[in-house]
Amino acid sequence: MLDTPHDQTPSTATELQPPARRPWYFPRWRRSIRARLPMNSDIEVARTVVGMPVMIRIGPRHLALAALGGGLGAAVRFIIAQSTPIWETLSLGTVIVNIVGPFLLGLLLQTLAERTESRRMRVVRLLTAVGFLGALTSYAQLAVDIVIVAEHHHILLAASYAAATLAAGAGAVWLGILTSKNWYRVLRLHERLVR
Repeated sequence: MLDTPHDQTPSTATELQPPARRPWYFPRWRRSIRARLPMNSDIEVARTVVGMPVMIRIGPRHLALAALGGGLGAAVRFIIAQSTPIWETLSLGTVIVNIVGPFLLGLLLQTLAERTESRRMRVVRLLTAVGFLGALTSYAQLAVDIVIVAEHHHILLAASYAAATLAAGAGAVWLGILTSKNWYRVLRLHERLVR
């Protein structure tokens, strides 16, 4: 009779015990000294030659790039908020950054999608899209403005302000994507005509 794993019996009691498990509070990425944090999948997904998405991991220098861009974006948002008028506790600066920011984000991400993935494109994406534009847009301030206006018994104004700002932001992203697509379409047409 052949010995198979099913025919073997454990010789000691230690073989019957399940292997020791990591505590729930000990994340997997801490096991390795060279481990890197994963990047947000909707921002940092590269395409391979066959078109399959591949997760890209980032290191501390990538986080520093995003933090640098975030600091610059927050400073620009502060300057815009301080230099624009306020009406009924509604800041025109919040409206401006929540429309211009999504437009620039749509424009930038579509432009980067038209190009091949490289280290330079990743640096631009982290510094500009994740850092600068992420800190420039201020939907948290929008929520605070809505609550303050609603507390002053202007419920209709608060609801219309929220709906209009969100719709304008979504339209601005769409316009940014469309602008970039049309620009690259014109460039491709020009390249064909020049040849």
